[in-house]
Amino acid sequence: MKRVRLILRDPDLNKIVGNELELSMEPSANIVDVIRKVDEIILEKGRFPIAGCRSLLHLTYHPFEKRFYNHVALTAHSKLERFLNVRSDPKLILPDETTVFLALTICSGDWEPIVNLE
Repeated sequence: MKRVRLILRDPDLNKIVGNELELSMEPSANIVDVIRKVDEIILEKGRFPIAGCRSLLHLTYHPFEKRFYNHVALTAHSKLERFLNVRSDPKLILPDETTVFLALTICSGDWEPIVNLE
């Protein structure tokens, strides 16, 4: 198992899970796996708090284009690497002790329409 620290900036989500999460992840985990893990934690505590979205992954990741929406601020680094390009390469396997910063409310401009799979 490896450790991933997620710093999350969204007031509605922060009320449920706080600002920082220390996650234990499988060695092959990527950023999408990290977001899925956070969704598990959120949904254990109840409904997803943002209207019109089922999960953090639904809110942040375009399922057909396999990319993060423009309204998502996302960056990551590890102890050995100053920058991990998780935005452009969501399948990138994260090193142990990676720190991820994900924010939704500080981005300027309009949000992209969120795609529903239904």
